Amino acid sequence: MGTAERRQRERVRKEREIIDAARELFFQKGYESTSVDEIAARLEIAKGSVYLYFSNKEELFYAVANDGMRIALEMYEEAVKEARTGLDKLMAIGRAYIRFWSSHSDYRRLLHDNVFRSPLGGSGPRGKEMARTGAATNGLMVAVIKQGIRDGSIRSDVDPEKLAFAASSMVDGMLQRMEKRQASEEVREQMLSYAFELVRAAVAAPAVSVVTAPGSKN
Repeated sequence: MGTAERRQRERVRKEREIIDAARELFFQKGYESTSVDEIAARLEIAKGSVYLYFSNKEELFYAVANDGMRIALEMYEEAVKEARTGLDKLMAIGRAYIRFWSSHSDYRRLLHDNVFRSPLGGSGPRGKEMARTGAATNGLMVAVIKQGIRDGSIRSDVDPEKLAFAASSMVDGMLQRMEKRQASEEVREQMLSYAFELVRAAVAAPAVSVVTAPGSKN
């Protein structure tokens, strides 16, 4: 291993340590209440050492949040492998998001509380990296909708971009409202199953039978 490669590996290791420390504090205290001084103290390094790798706290937010977005994207990619038609894949992505919501609540809260305060890609390379992850997530949804149009499971008059935005916004909004109202697990499942049925019925091509979402009651 050459000197340049060793230095690069050391840089990546240091960056990861700083990101991990920032993530722990963001989860514990929230982004706004966490300072770069506290992140440096957690690692027992000088504050200036953090700035050797990240230009500001916002860059650290983008790095941490991007980790969460990548987890969600990987869950979506795994979910669509088991589905056959484009419509089934769209429903699978929706269910994967619900799993992400439940199993990675700290990342989800960090994203919801802060991601829209600054434009994606608005803060150097870390923001641009996060923007690419967001684009890949949306692109996957658009791609499965287009597949559904081609394979006849989704109506041909559907706009893929608009449907991706509308479907994801609906599920996300429902989950947020039910969390604020402290809805029971049973109520949440009933409402989400109903929402999935509505989406499927609305976008399914006429030749495709409407199939109820898993967990729904007939």
